[in-house]
Amino acid sequence: MRPAGTEPEAQEARLATMVLSALFWSLLAFNALIFLGSELAGLHETFMPAATAFWLPWWDMNHPLSGVYMAVMLGLGSLIMWQHLRLKRVDRAALGFGEVNALALGAVAAAVVIDLFAWELIAHLTVSVGPGEAALGEREDYAYAVSLDHMPGEVLWTIVTAPIFEEMAFRGLFLGCLLARGWNPWIAIGVTAAAFASIHGQYYLPGLLSVFVGGLLFGALRVLTGGLAAPIMAHMTMNAWVVFDEWTALTSA
Repeated sequence: MRPAGTEPEAQEARLATMVLSALFWSLLAFNALIFLGSELAGLHETFMPAATAFWLPWWDMNHPLSGVYMAVMLGLGSLIMWQHLRLKRVDRAALGFGEVNALALGAVAAAVVIDLFAWELIAHLTVSVGPGEAALGEREDYAYAVSLDHMPGEVLWTIVTAPIFEEMAFRGLFLGCLLARGWNPWIAIGVTAAAFASIHGQYYLPGLLSVFVGGLLFGALRVLTGGLAAPIMAHMTMNAWVVFDEWTALTSA
């Protein structure tokens, strides 16, 4: 590894040492936030029983406000991660915006089209040679009812805070750490995409494959543009398509 001279080089050198932080924020942080939120809710309810009504959307994913609570949790997680990386003085290396120009926007559009095509292909193969439509959705133990009342929370959680948190963790810190350590970009992209898919345990194999393809594309955008703006935009667009698909299914029912 070359000596760190300028501040960007110094940040890259520090980022290369943050393997444990990268693994924590990408693979464990979401569950840690769920645990801490649950502990806080339980403690609040213990000392103030009337708080049970306030925390009901936290415990019950079928509650229309559950998505809002998840969005707040992921938003706080993103702020904590940013503060952690700022204190470690690697925030610019890990969380830089990168290029936002016509080429970057074109790459975002191409990534979204490829991701949608990949999903349609996976869906077609699943229905034709696999167990059918059921395998395209979430696992039974993760599924929850979604109504039109859920849509504000779904938008905040799925389209806004989840892409920001996940891109900061996977394409920012994790992929940034591997690249700073001198990994081949394509191997680093593949490893982070596999890790990204692994945390989406709510899906059967077809869904996991789709998430993996998305992770490859978001990682390629991170390398191509040198930052997180492009992968965040692509991730938000793909999640918006998922929410729109849910919305049209509800309104046409």
